[in-house]
Amino acid sequence: MEGPGEGAALRDRLAEALGRDRFDLWVDRDTLLHQQAGGDVHLVFASSFLCDTARRNLGSELSLVTRAMFGEHAQVVFRVDESLAKPVRLAEPSVVAGNDARTDTTPPALPAVKPPADQGGTFDSFVVGRSNELAARAGAQLAAGNHTGGPLVIWGPPGSGKTHLLSAVKNAFRQRFRRSRVLMLSAEQFVGTYVEALRGSGLPSFRQKYRGADLLLIDDLHFMAGKRATLEELQHTIDRITAAGGRVVLASCHEPGTIDNLGPELLSRLRAGLVCEVAAADYATRLEIARRRCRRLGLSTEEVCLEKLAASVSSGARELLGAIERLKARHELLGEVIDLMLIEQIAGEVNYQTIRRVAMDDIQRVVCDHFGIEAKALRSNSRHKSVTEPRMLAMWLARKYTQAGWREIGEYFGGRRHSTVISAHRRIESQVGRLSTVSTNRGNANLEETLGQIETKLRMA
Repeated sequence: MEGPGEGAALRDRLAEALGRDRFDLWVDRDTLLHQQAGGDVHLVFASSFLCDTARRNLGSELSLVTRAMFGEHAQVVFRVDESLAKPVRLAEPSVVAGNDARTDTTPPALPAVKPPADQGGTFDSFVVGRSNELAARAGAQLAAGNHTGGPLVIWGPPGSGKTHLLSAVKNAFRQRFRRSRVLMLSAEQFVGTYVEALRGSGLPSFRQKYRGADLLLIDDLHFMAGKRATLEELQHTIDRITAAGGRVVLASCHEPGTIDNLGPELLSRLRAGLVCEVAAADYATRLEIARRRCRRLGLSTEEVCLEKLAASVSSGARELLGAIERLKARHELLGEVIDLMLIEQIAGEVNYQTIRRVAMDDIQRVVCDHFGIEAKALRSNSRHKSVTEPRMLAMWLARKYTQAGWREIGEYFGGRRHSTVISAHRRIESQVGRLSTVSTNRGNANLEETLGQIETKLRMA
């Protein structure tokens, strides 16, 4: 085994080859690295969970890099040594976490809180991609007991997997720390329970329950906006939990800084932690989601059909899963063959229902805003790449999200022929899922990510 200095040098070489941000995301500083005499690289993790997630997300790339560096026979070995794990604080049952520590009587019980509907999510069933990689890794670290500092905030559009990720963190943490106090609920439930406690005499019990948690997870934080008393209570709850070594995870449809009436004090607490965006799933992530769900449902589906489905339903994972349920129903109840025609029909229905009130004016406005160009440029005869690419995207989006025909779309975007619109549509379709780029005023950007950002703006407009 090599010494600490040599291990650090090995880490630097691998991180440089794979990209430091990506490497550090899956291999934290507590993971030991060393190289055997034959060239094999060993990574030693503090838990099987961290080991499995690193192997799943980095294994194949790490193997290629290792062979390139140390020879064709060099292998990567993932191992676990639980003695590397850092201790985590667990609340003692006798500790009263309320404000009034002098009370001698047992506080009255609080009304039962119904947990969020989806709490069965796990990291194994959570598909990690470029759109959610940082949030997934941060959640995995926290679930393993390695997260320190302020709250973890996960934000993104509806259907992007926030609740699934919260549930995965909760279940992994509870499995690892079986004596821990773990609470997961929605912001609406937190507000309702707090108001109920205020009306009666249950405030001490409320505070004992929530401030004494080892892990508190709250979904839909944006629901609390403007509820000053509840926000202040949440702020004190976060302070008490984190000061005692506990952990807090919050999810929201909006970045905390953009939520009106959240309050500067709470906002500063959230920004003191880690804020991670979960974007709408990109093509590769949607394709893997489709594969897993069809496999789970027992649907025998050709890969080309899965690719078409993943490319066509790009609004979010929730809509994609809904499309697959429709596919299953049409196949099993009506006997329809799963082919490209059926996929296209179902995708059209899902997309129309997702953004059924979108107009071409909306598409033009959002596209122009995203690319920093004027509407008259989009409709002009300019052949400059900075205009033609946004124009093609706008026409593709118009075909996807409106009921307009080829000719109507062409007329709207500068009186173009319907054949021009068809050509633009085919070009974008052929580039989706192929790591293509598009020119923006900030340089080249990934086409998938650009489409996801524009579609998210359309959904939330």
